[in-house]
Parts: sequence; C-alpha cells; structure tokens
Amino acid sequence: MSQAFRSGPLLEEQLPIEVLQWSDGRFELASEFRPEHLNLAGMAHGGFIATLLDMALAGGSYADREVPTDWYGLTVSITINFVRAAGAGRVTCASRPVGGGTRTRHVEAELKDAEGTVATATGVIKVIERPR
Repeated sequence: MSQAFRSGPLLEEQLPIEVLQWSDGRFELASEFRPEHLNLAGMAHGGFIATLLDMALAGGSYADREVPTDWYGLTVSITINFVRAAGAGRVTCASRPVGGGTRTRHVEAELKDAEGTVATATGVIKVIERPR
C-alpha cells in the first residue's frame, strides 16, 4: 500500500488494499474479500464493505488537487447504500469529490465486484494535516 495512504497496521493486515489511481479527480482502491471476511450466510460482512467505502471517500476527498502527502481525510458523515450481497473475491472501490470547499469536501464512492455494484456511499470529509 502507498505510504501516502495508510489505514493502520491491524486493518492493513486484515484487509489489505492496493491504490489503483489517485489523480485526475478520481481515487480507486482494490482489495479482496477472503473467507474470513464473510458472515455465516457466505456474504461479505457489511462492516468490511463500509470500511472500504470509508477509505475511498477519504482518498477521494482530495483526488482533484495537489495535496501534500501529510494531509489526512477525516469522515464527518457517511451514508451507505447496500445494493446487493458480495461473496469472496476481488473488489474495487472508486470515489470522486463532488463539492465542498478547501478543507471540507463532499465525496461519492462506489464499490464493485465482478458482477457490478455492491454498495455506494456519500460522505462529508474534513481534510486536515496528519496528526504527528
């Protein structure tokens, strides 16, 4: 994972991500749901889906700007719409800013698997200097 976009050691170990794009107004990441990410019904747990959407919103909050790598996106609010279930396998999550100002951004995200859209999200993200 890019050092400029990190989620934290435990999460990186449990749900590794790969940044596919972070430019031109678009942020895209990929991950893979493994058997341990599935609930008893064999579907990806909603918490893992929400986590990827949250990470994509944060990254997308400044994908349209040249931002120093020591900035960080904090979720102020998030709304998630679960469209359908996903099983084990690769997923991608793309986001883009759709409004807001310099430090508070409105962002949209969509998580897809091989069959199409799994969930969407909108959020308000506050962009701050990364705490030291």
